[in-house]
Order: sequence, then structure tokens, then C-alpha cells
Amino acid sequence: MTYEKFFADVKKAYSKADKRKLDEDFAFQFNITGEGEGIFYVAYRGGILEVAPYDYVDRNAILYAPGENFVKLANGKFTLEDAISSEFIYLDGDYNLALVLNKLALATTDKKDSSGKAKKPKQDTTVKAKKPEAPKTEVKKAEVKKPEVKKTGTVRKAPTPSVPDGKRDISVSPTAAATATVDSSLSAKNAVSALKNVPTDEELV
Repeated sequence: MTYEKFFADVKKAYSKADKRKLDEDFAFQFNITGEGEGIFYVAYRGGILEVAPYDYVDRNAILYAPGENFVKLANGKFTLEDAISSEFIYLDGDYNLALVLNKLALATTDKKDSSGKAKKPKQDTTVKAKKPEAPKTEVKKAEVKKPEVKKTGTVRKAPTPSVPDGKRDISVSPTAAATATVDSSLSAKNAVSALKNVPTDEELV
């Protein structure tokens, strides 16, 4: 069946309801799942009962079910309590207020046909409603940025200055300098000794 057919059957059933049984305002949104998927609402405000093919923002509850289950509810094939306990309908919202839908349902308790014989009970073919899925929220993982390592410049050694051949500084180690000093002292002493051994003019005469 199509959405239009489901909606028309529900609207027809509720339009025959006895509004004198209603003593409280309400608004219920019906979400048809599966075949003929769509949305409509049933609201009672200020003594006026309205069934319209739209969603209802300021609603008291949302009902989820295949379209044929809403038609059966509207025609009194089962009560809202039985429908919920049998999982024919899922309800999200004010359960106690939603029970007013039982008052709107048409009474279909005739169990005899035109000949006066009892009707054979029909096999129940009611389809269970699928539980509405909660909206999924995508969790994004935080990106961890690796700290940037700053590259340091290459340290270059200063070039060894070249010294011209004629101006090279000849360094003398302390040991060599001490040896040279000792050698100088010995030479001086030898020179004094040699002078002492030289005969004077008087000795030569």
C-alpha cells in the first residue's frame, strides 16, 4: 500500500470519532516505517480534531509503526497498550496521554456476519514495528601534531690562517728553552776558565 492510502484510511477512521470523549488537548506524530514511509499527525486543539500529512513540532509523542498497524489502531483492532506490548507500535513521549487514541478508535467488536453466524477469527498478520535507531554521532579523533624540530645551521670551523714562509713563528718548548739556557751557562763558565788560563804580560816577560 502507498502512504496516501494509509493516511486516508487513518483519517477516515478518526474523522468518525466521538469528540465528546476528548477532554484534553494533544498532538501526536505518526511515523510510517517500511512500505509507504511517511509522516502525519493527529492533534486536538480547542475542540477541533485535525489529521494532516505533516510533522508536528510541538508534539506530545511520536509513534513508529508500519502503516497497516496505524490503520488497525485507528479502527480499534487492538488497543495502544496491546500494540506497544506486542511491539506493533513504538512510542516515544507521553504514554499516558497517548492512551486517548483508544477513545478515538472505532469500535469493531461485531463477531457475527449478516447471517447471524459467528465469524471465523482471521489469522493475525500484524507486522511488528522496527525499533527506531538513535541518530549516530560521528566522533572525530583529535589530530595530534608532532612538534616541529627546527634545524640548526651547520657549524663550520674557521679556516686555519696560512702564514708566509718567511714569517713563521717558531715556538720553543719549555724543555728545549731550559736546555738552551743550561748550555749558555756552561759556555760562559768555559769562557771564564779559558781567560784564567791565559798568561799575563808580566808572566810572559
